[in-house]
Amino acid sequence: MKTPQFFKSKSVAEMLQVPEGTLRYWRNVGLGPVWHKLEGSIRYDVRDVEAYVESNRRIPSVRAYMEERDGSL
Repeated sequence: MKTPQFFKSKSVAEMLQVPEGTLRYWRNVGLGPVWHKLEGSIRYDVRDVEAYVESNRRIPSVRAYMEERDGSL
């Protein structure tokens, strides 16, 4: 088993390009990447952040492609 690599909220917010407040909101409502509270500090395992990003991958629709290509439908 690989040793976890933990990051603080500020680093994860920068990785995901969201404000730290968004991470705090996500924690309160049960969204976002899995987090850990270690000795009173919030930490994110990089593997959990990567899994969160991967789980939110979306395949563009044909309509989105056409709108992007033609400007509108």
